[in-house]
Amino acid sequence: MEPQTESGNIIDATKIPPQERHFRIFEKILSLKPGEVLQVIAGHEPVHLLQHMAHEGIPVDQSAYYSRANPDGTYSGYFTRAQSKEDASRIKITSFESERNYSDRQFNPVGIYSGKDYKVVLTYLKAGQFIPVHSPSTDLVFAVFRGTGLGIFGDREEPLIPGTVVVIPGGESRGIKAVTDLEGLHIVSPIPDESDHVEVFEKLSSGRFQ
Repeated sequence: MEPQTESGNIIDATKIPPQERHFRIFEKILSLKPGEVLQVIAGHEPVHLLQHMAHEGIPVDQSAYYSRANPDGTYSGYFTRAQSKEDASRIKITSFESERNYSDRQFNPVGIYSGKDYKVVLTYLKAGQFIPVHSPSTDLVFAVFRGTGLGIFGDREEPLIPGTVVVIPGGESRGIKAVTDLEGLHIVSPIPDESDHVEVFEKLSSGRFQ
């Protein structure tokens, strides 16, 4: 479920010079009270900031991290200030129903958890929407919770139905197209960086699945 952000606790990183972004974001989250949430708007899913925060000793609750795609093509990441680095909870309990958030524009990846070396995402696709075929460096475990679709994994084309589980090693191509509204669980490791998203963004902008 999307965290509640207080007025003023929003940073649009797309409007900050790249060399200043991390400093400004870290400075802002350190100014929050424990439990308060910072919304970061970025041109890509900003989960990588969790690693930078951990490295810098920024007290952020890793289990409370949440992200979603915005209608304008940007992403919002929500970072919760912890009391201290040791206070961050390691347990996350949620459901597809409580996180359900479809986007009219494109598939919506809802990031619900990030560990040290992996990320957990609930992905919602309306019928006809797709995750373009791409070949990132990350390993993927994908499981269908609801709906049907078509998956391209390596040189294989596979139907997707509830209960389908797919494991793809890094470097292998993967893409998903929804036939009906489709909901799936993504677990990726390691946490992807910007280079892993380039092909996805390029194909989405031109409306290409493959």
